[in-house]
Amino acid sequence: MESFPDNRWGRIMQFQRPWMIVFAFIGPLYWWLRLKWLRDDEKRLRRFVRPILWERMGISSPAQHKVSRILLSIVIIFLALAAAGPVWGTSSAYIPDGGENVVIALDVSRSMWSDDEAPTRLGRAAVEIRRLIRSMPGTRFSLVLFSGHSRLAVPITLDSDFILDRIPSSSFDEISLPSGTALSNLVDVMATALPDMDMEGQVGIIFSDGGFHDYSINQAIEQALSRRMALITVGTGGDTPVTIPGDTGPIIWDGDTVKTVLEEQLLQELAIETGGFYTRISEAGDLSQPVGELLRRSSSQADADIAGAAGARRYQYFLGAVLLLIMISFILERRKA
Repeated sequence: MESFPDNRWGRIMQFQRPWMIVFAFIGPLYWWLRLKWLRDDEKRLRRFVRPILWERMGISSPAQHKVSRILLSIVIIFLALAAAGPVWGTSSAYIPDGGENVVIALDVSRSMWSDDEAPTRLGRAAVEIRRLIRSMPGTRFSLVLFSGHSRLAVPITLDSDFILDRIPSSSFDEISLPSGTALSNLVDVMATALPDMDMEGQVGIIFSDGGFHDYSINQAIEQALSRRMALITVGTGGDTPVTIPGDTGPIIWDGDTVKTVLEEQLLQELAIETGGFYTRISEAGDLSQPVGELLRRSSSQADADIAGAAGARRYQYFLGAVLLLIMISFILERRKA
């Protein structure tokens, strides 16, 4: 449960139904009418018996009920204010945490076959993903594979065994995606995999060696922010250029051997601009702790937005005063005060 502080005096009083305040004028009207009725009763008594004879006949003037009359007038005013829906401050809000959802995007482009990570960049990323999923058993995970295009490989699920069986870890796994490394629709596919619910904590993790050739970074950031999805990017690879393996040996282009290196700039920008963080896979350590903190922060922020969306209703204060004043008025009426 998330609790948010009670700031009762942080906002000026407002009313949800201000037109109901009109009925507060019934209070002064009641006071005037009752005063008029008392005076009329006294006049009728004066016509019936001369005031000089009242004492001899044991007649007393009608009780004025001054205090109780004023209190009952205030009761009517407070009832009108309570009905108007007074609002001020923000009340304590207890909102159940939503589920925790993580969508993992794994780069399966040809450069991820390079062996500057053991056994390969792809194999090392697969190991870290499996470790993360096993260490967070209560979290729902989804898997997106991408290279020149992106596709949802596993929908969001709590079945860790199901998703673990479908994580590719070598060039022998069937992937069937066009070559290259593109951001074009990656974040869109990741967002689609997450539940569209306000109180759900949601985080995206991208394992990649960078080198995006479409440079649609701004669009990707906007898509992530629109879905409240913080992105963690994990750079896979090293600073030393290594060859990209092909089916029968190193890939050669225009007579030169094609080499690859970890390109961090766009990965760092993508993480920072969406409220996540960037780390190299060789320095990541146990990712479950920072991922869990980011999930809780994401869920808490959503809850706080909801809890603070409207002021707290305070009609109960007026109703409590009404009950107290009615009890006092009843006692004073019996005592003719």
